This record gives sequence, structure tokens and C-alpha cells, in this order.
Amino acid sequence: MIHIFVPQISERIRYIFHTIFNERLAIAYTLYDNIDSFYAIDGKYKIAYANEYVHNALFIEASPLLFETSIENQHLRLSRINDIPICFQTRHPNSLLPFDIFSACFYFLSRYEEYLPHIKDNHQRYKAENSFAYQNKLLSTAIVDAWIDLFSKTLLSHFPDLDIKKHRFQYTPTYDIDSAFLYKNKSQRITIMGFVKLLIKGKWKEMSLRYQVVNNRLPDPFDTYDYLDSLHQTYGLSPHFFILFAKRSRYDKNIPTNNKNFIRLIRQLATKATIGIHASYASSFSNSERLNKEIKNLQQHLEQPVSSNRQHYIRLRLPESYDNLLKNNITDDYSMGYVHHIGFRAGTSFPFYFFDLEKNKTTSLKLHPFIFMENALTAEQQLSEAEILDKIKNCIDEVKKYKGHLITLFHNSSFHDNSSINFKSLYEKIIQYSIK
Repeated sequence: MIHIFVPQISERIRYIFHTIFNERLAIAYTLYDNIDSFYAIDGKYKIAYANEYVHNALFIEASPLLFETSIENQHLRLSRINDIPICFQTRHPNSLLPFDIFSACFYFLSRYEEYLPHIKDNHQRYKAENSFAYQNKLLSTAIVDAWIDLFSKTLLSHFPDLDIKKHRFQYTPTYDIDSAFLYKNKSQRITIMGFVKLLIKGKWKEMSLRYQVVNNRLPDPFDTYDYLDSLHQTYGLSPHFFILFAKRSRYDKNIPTNNKNFIRLIRQLATKATIGIHASYASSFSNSERLNKEIKNLQQHLEQPVSSNRQHYIRLRLPESYDNLLKNNITDDYSMGYVHHIGFRAGTSFPFYFFDLEKNKTTSLKLHPFIFMENALTAEQQLSEAEILDKIKNCIDEVKKYKGHLITLFHNSSFHDNSSINFKSLYEKIIQYSIK
């Protein structure tokens, strides 16, 4: 048991101390906000987190962040300690570390910067270019995991008999099913319109392919499920599929939800994988009623509960999107990552709970970060497959270094032969490198 003094036990304090001590290190602790009670404790396992020096305890100088309730620009600057980038630097000579690790971790995990004024992209998403990590070339660094690892080693140097949790590296392949089939199982109207568009554009080869697929002479290009299943069985993987099961709209164009072949497909997938909802573009921010219908419809056809989600288009806005999920009893979200960039959006590969900065409270929604989706790879068109693979390997090495949880994101549509990148070859190399 570690005894920790803080001048004030705030909600932000409760959240980040639980995250670091309980979730990550599995160390029991007690918080004290009365200095006399803290001094009266007999024992060596004592830490003081305060803005003024406290005797007879490991002292960590505190920044104001965790004692505030407002959301203000923090004016961060970057420096280094033992090649580890740090922010929220401290000044007191007796501070255990030269930075406030708790404020720094909280800033990244709460996605504090995403609540501040920023320029959005054309889908109203937070851009990686806005982030402190991107601007300081830290996206490929699991910075929060590095800080917690440093803190763990520092604690052990003072308390050698402390029992700290040892994690094991995990890998989970995930897939978004935006369009289960390219040509098959579409409505008659959509199929006719598709042929007309190809005719107008003079795309005779595609017209021929579509005709042959619709008439069951060739397999549908997006029907890559047997290929994926063979990979999962060969390498002993437990996949997670997120199904877009929504009313058709401009950006939501999956198979009709009453299509028998589509329903049969997702039931087959559910026998070998975890199934989650792929919250539609139209429901992304605060359309709770629409999302509720999508989840209930999917659950009804699966005949099992659905508790996980990933936002379609990774259309995530804090805190509205997560409030929407909580209202609909979603317990786990897999949207924490960037569309066009490889790396660690929240500075970690470990799952963590969403802290609502506007409500200033910890929630029950667990976030599972992914390190890349294939869109980020096609954005690197100037790079060869080997160069792209090297960038991915660097991030995988970061996850392995801290025994984290590697999550990758592909679409079933990525593995057909007309992709600009040979995703089958690349993906198999990623899997092999991840599990070796």
C-alpha cells in the first residue's frame, strides 16, 4: 500500500491516479488531503504530490492542471530526460522527476487539446496536425507508456520490494465493414444506377465485372472473409469486426439491413469473432435515437448483445460522440486513432477510461486506441511498401517495448486485387512481425 498526500482530492486526481496506480501498475494506494494525517502514518511507502515541498516522503511537484476544473490552453513546451520527451516541467530540486507525470499523462489521456479551439477537417474531425504530438514529432512515440515506465522504474529504485504488474503484449486485428459487398446484394435501383454510371463513363471492363458478379459467375471483390479467416486461423488471432448497420445516407452505404445474405454473413462472422457496431456517419456526434436504432437492429439479427463500437469515418468529437455511446450502453470504443497518420493519438496503446472534461468526471466507457488504419498507408503514396512497413514496425516496436495492446484497422474492401497497395502482402508481413 502506498500512501499519497495531495492538497485537494479532485476528480482529475482520482482519475489519473486510478489509471496509473490501479490500471497500469496494480499498486494499492490511499489518498490523503490532510497533512497531519499523512505525517501520522508510519511506513516508508509515502508519496507527496503537491506544489510545496513535503518532508519524509517521495516528493513530486504538482502543476495546477489537476486541481482546476476549467479547460484552458496549457502552453506546453518540450524538453528531454534520458532521451524521453517531457512536458509540464517542474522546478523544485527535490522533485522525484523533473516533470509532473500525472498532469502530463492526464493531458494526453483526457485528450485535453481536443476540447480547445482548433481547425477541423471537412468531416468535422480533429486533425492530427493540431496535436502537440504531431507538432513535436512524437506521434510514433507511445509517450504516456514511456512516462509510466519511467515512473515505475523510479518507484522501484526507492521501493525495491514493490510488486508492480507485468503486462503481456497483445495483438487484435480489427475490421470495419463499411460495404460488405461491392456489387452483390445491392437493391435493384442501386444496381441499375451503377450500370448506368459505368455506361456513361465508358468503363466497359468494370461493367463486365459487375455483370459477372451479379450473375454469380465471379466472386464479389469485397468478399474477402474466407481469406481473413484463414489468416486468423493460421496465426491464432481473435478478430473484431465493426458492422455498419444503418439506414443509407450520403456517407453510409452498406448493404440494406434486411438483406438475408448480409444478415447471414454477420451471423457467420459472429461465430469466430467479436462483433461491434460501426456507428454511422449520420449518428456520429449526438444523434442518440438513430444510433439506438442501429444497435438494436444489429442485436436483433445477431441475437446477442453488442457493447463495442467504432465511429464510421473515425468521426469523433469530444465529448459528444462518447456521450452518445454511453447513452446507448456501449462499454468499449475503438475510435481513438487518426485516419491519415500512423501513431498514438492518446500517447498510449493501452486501453483507458474516457474522462469527460466538460462534466469533469470519469466515465465507464473504455477506449481502445488503434495505431493505424490502411488509409494512413495509402496517404503515404511517395513511399514504397518496404518504407511503409518500416514506419509501421517502429510503432509496433513501441507497443512491444511497453507490453501494450496492438490494434490495427483494415476494411474487408482493402484486400481485393485493385487496391493501389498490395495489402495482402503488406498485412501478412505486419501480422508476422507483430506475433514473432
